[in-house]
Amino acid sequence: MLDRLLNIFFFFSLLFVFLIFSEGQEQLRFFIAIVLASLCGVLAFVLNWLSLDGATAAVLFGIIAFGFGGITGAVIVLAFFVSSSLISKDVFDEDGFLESNSRRDGLQVWSNGFWFAIWVIIWFITENFAFMIAAASSMAFATSDTWASEVGGHRVRGKTWLITNFKKVAPSTDGAISVAGTFASLIGAVFIALIFWLMEMDSNLFVILLIAICGFLGSFVDSLFGATVQGKSLNRFGKAIFANRMSRFDNNITNWVAGGSASVIARILVLFIGQ
Repeated sequence: MLDRLLNIFFFFSLLFVFLIFSEGQEQLRFFIAIVLASLCGVLAFVLNWLSLDGATAAVLFGIIAFGFGGITGAVIVLAFFVSSSLISKDVFDEDGFLESNSRRDGLQVWSNGFWFAIWVIIWFITENFAFMIAAASSMAFATSDTWASEVGGHRVRGKTWLITNFKKVAPSTDGAISVAGTFASLIGAVFIALIFWLMEMDSNLFVILLIAICGFLGSFVDSLFGATVQGKSLNRFGKAIFANRMSRFDNNITNWVAGGSASVIARILVLFIGQ
């Protein structure tokens, strides 16, 4: 399965980077990350939140976020997960008790976390702050997209339109946008940008605006792909990219593409404009 291949890839990536580039305090932080991420992963599996592959992915992602990204990386990821969980319609049932939902798998973890993990690893190796900005932008997108989906698709019942032709469609339709969802999307991206600023207070206004704008624009890329290609069969080249494990352009691929777009655009803008 593709999620297992990704788990293997990130396991050997973090092992290689840790052995070659880590020193002293960084090694201690890495071991603390292993303990904390493992505890969270086991808890998520026991509570039926994640499948075994999903829990493994979450552990690896947590180790990378804190072990390589430090306090900044860990707080950004926690801000995403905690805020998204609180805003989700699936957190509580009508009686106020936690619902028991189907387990999320590793692909759902990596669809939102892949680019953050990649950029944080590169930042750890190069110490180029632009890569941390790209990582934050990918998580700003993930938050923006999640908040838009939960608010526009579930929380607020209002008019929704397809992003490609603005025809009225039912809420939660792939590629649908709404006023409430768009506003929630913007707030979600700004939220992560502000969290980043609180952790890196020497960052200038350009950096904060860049993270918020790229995260927000990423949600529109997600909607565009959702309206045009999501649900369609992948061609031979597409299947090769995803290790022939997936036959259709699903929501996980859409999130992966949009997250990559947001972070790559942020990295390019920093490259040409500076920070």
